Amino acid sequence: MSEERILDAVRAEYEGRRQALKGIATGLPAVVGDGFRQTSGGSPSELATVSSTVTVVPRGRPRTGLPLVTDSDVQEHMDRARAPATNRKRFYTLRNYRELCVRQGNEPFPVTAVTLVEYIVSLTKKAIMYDTVCDYLGIVRVESRKFSESKLSQMEDEEVRLALQAAKRILRGRDARKRTVTLTIDKVRILSSLVPSSGRAESTVAYLVGMMALLRLKEVAQLELSDIDVDRSGSFMVVTVQRSKTDQAGTGQKVYVGCTSWTPSRIKECEDPWCALHRLLRHLQRDRRSSCGKRLFAVSYKQLSSDIKDLVTTVLGDDYPAEEIGKRTSQSMRRTGVCLLANAGVRIEAIAEYGRWSDVRTVQNNYMRGHTDRRLNEKEYGRRMMLTVR
Repeated sequence: MSEERILDAVRAEYEGRRQALKGIATGLPAVVGDGFRQTSGGSPSELATVSSTVTVVPRGRPRTGLPLVTDSDVQEHMDRARAPATNRKRFYTLRNYRELCVRQGNEPFPVTAVTLVEYIVSLTKKAIMYDTVCDYLGIVRVESRKFSESKLSQMEDEEVRLALQAAKRILRGRDARKRTVTLTIDKVRILSSLVPSSGRAESTVAYLVGMMALLRLKEVAQLELSDIDVDRSGSFMVVTVQRSKTDQAGTGQKVYVGCTSWTPSRIKECEDPWCALHRLLRHLQRDRRSSCGKRLFAVSYKQLSSDIKDLVTTVLGDDYPAEEIGKRTSQSMRRTGVCLLANAGVRIEAIAEYGRWSDVRTVQNNYMRGHTDRRLNEKEYGRRMMLTVR
């Protein structure tokens, strides 16, 4: 066979492969085409080498490998599995459990029926709530999985169950725990005109914003000027919560806070001292801070907590018997907002979504129960029952 026929055969084979490759890639690299043209006058063996080494280079972003992971990356990632408050509770719970086992002469982990029963008895003697006993016990049992995969025998499980049952009976006679106080509408109106004993008037504004937006105290203390966006109509504002208990990634969540007045605020500015929106605007106008990045309220977390406790204590006064008053802490801000929304007929699902709770049960069990005016309402139940019968 002559050299020209061999060359024609190689060229035909190359063109056939080139057409087949067009279905996979949009085109060949320029170097391949140039290489073919440069060697087109060469020997058949050189042409065969070029045609057999054609590779497809797909277009688009180059492929990159997965990033490396360090021990600190793993630890930081695992710490995000639980909220900071939950991590603190776990730390102190496990520390107290280990200290008890050491004093009792037992190895803390892996757990046994003896160590668990002694732990339950110790918590019962401390006279804490039964639900707390179960919570602490669950933390210890979960931690034990890191040390051994073996489970307690059926007899040991029964012994632990009986210990819990005994704790439930013993702790049943304890008075129900005093939950954080809640304020009525009248009390909130009185509070809006008060100034804490520290003289920090902005703490009152912070309470109103936190109550109406159902914010946690830490969220209020971390708010910045750039987190507030007031609508042009002046009828509502958007509060951006950069990071929260249920948003550890810091993606940000928006909460809408409207004006309390029924009249359009663009016609006449609301003058209600309890309106969080216009109270905040008046506060910022007096303060005249415009640079982004600064805190919305120039008070620390501890200062704000102390001021709210002072405000709540002052507004309650002696109106309620001592046995009906709960804890006067900063959580009153969030619990009061939930109470007022529930009394206004807002569905519990909507309250949970507005307050950014991950579960409706939290609102039902912790925020909808133990209101400060519960006893006053119960006195009317008999009359309301008979009105229903009629």
